[in-house]
Parts: sequence; structure tokens; C-alpha cells
Amino acid sequence: MTAVQNADRIWLIPQKFWAATKGVPQEEVDQLVDRLMCLAESRDFDALRKYDFISIGDKYLERNAS
Repeated sequence: MTAVQNADRIWLIPQKFWAATKGVPQEEVDQLVDRLMCLAESRDFDALRKYDFISIGDKYLERNAS
């Protein structure tokens, strides 16, 4: 097992995720989460960046450190 570089960390921003899925049927939310997990496992950063509730790298930590 190798350590993941900080630049490769994938963050889900809960507030944005819940706002994006508000009113969406649970089955669709589950499918979205499954899709996100597959993209994360395959390290498809370009596809993940299309979701505004996903952050790649340490930007999320820097923004929320205070």
C-alpha cells in the first residue's frame, strides 16, 4: 500500500452535497454516491471536478482550516 499524495485527496463537501441532492429520491442519491465512489477509486479527477460538491487536493483543508 502506498501513501496518497495530499494533492490527490478527494473531499465531499457535505453542505453542497445535501443542497444538490435535496428532494432527489433516495435511490438516485444512492446511484450518485456509487458513481462517485467508482470515479474516486479509478482516480478520475476530471470527472469528479464536474461536481461542485467535490474538491480535489488540499484546497478544501486550506479553505476550512480556520
